[in-house]
Parts: sequence; C-alpha cells; structure tokens
Amino acid sequence: MIVHHSCRKRHLTYPNEIPGIKRVEKMNILGVTVSHTLTFYNHVDVVVEKTARSLYAIKTIRAHGLDGNTSRDVTRATVVAQLLYGSPGWWRFLKADEKCRLPSVVIKAQQYGYLPTYFKTQCELRQALDENLFHSTRYNSHHILHRLLPQIKDSGAKFTDGLRTILRPFLR
Repeated sequence: MIVHHSCRKRHLTYPNEIPGIKRVEKMNILGVTVSHTLTFYNHVDVVVEKTARSLYAIKTIRAHGLDGNTSRDVTRATVVAQLLYGSPGWWRFLKADEKCRLPSVVIKAQQYGYLPTYFKTQCELRQALDENLFHSTRYNSHHILHRLLPQIKDSGAKFTDGLRTILRPFLR
C-alpha cells in the first residue's frame, strides 16, 4: 500500500510494482482498517458490519434463554468494545456522516433492549476513553507515551512574586 494525501492536485507517479507483492487500497493495521489516503471510512463500514453481526448473535442467544442483565453485559463486552476499539487514534479523522453511523449502533442496541436507555452515548464513551488515556499518560511515569509529554515548568512561585511586585502600588 502506498499512502498519499488525497487532496493534492498533482499527479502521483507510483514506483514499479514488485513481483510477488500485491498492491492494496486498504490495510488492516492492528484491527483498524486504513485506506491508502489515510481515511477511515472503510473502518466504519467494517465496524458497523461487525456490530450488526454481534447484535444478531445476541438476539439469537437471547431467544435461547439469555436473560436481560446478562445480554447487557454481553453487548457491552462485544458491541461497545468493537465501537470503541482504537477510537482515540481514528475518531478525529472521520467525516460527519461517518461519525453519525457509529452512535446509531448504540441506539439500535438500546431499542432492542440490549443496553439500558440511560447508557452513555458513543461520544461520551469515547471522550471518557480519551480522558483516561491522557490521565494514565500524564501521571504514570512508566507509560510508553509519558516521555512524549513536555517537561513540567516550575514558574509558579517566581510568577506570583513578580506579580506582587508589579501590582504593589495598586494594592495600597
């Protein structure tokens, strides 16, 4: 797969094909489908298809005696996990229509009774994941992303003292 920016106007000349290596337009990387233009519309299609199959499987299992609370747990473990997998990495690259397709899966699961009506929306769940990632990155010095954060600036005491000096004539 050769990755390029789709908005570029100039024509991209591809290198010669290598015998035995197939060129593809999309690739599954750690469970996330990425296109050759670094868009994720294929991933949204795959996720919606997977969740539809999972909802059908839950419907079948429920018909065979799975009770309400257990089906909710199974839905969270399968459907919601599929919706949120890797979302901090790809969510911001989606277009508006692609972002609308994913919450509809949660709404459908609520309509079927597989999730409670008070269940968080997909956007709230994703935001909680982002906050959890940032919190663990910031406060866990052993986290792999911790070293990418900027150094902590210690300017609190000096700033306050300087501010008092500047404002002293006005505070009297």
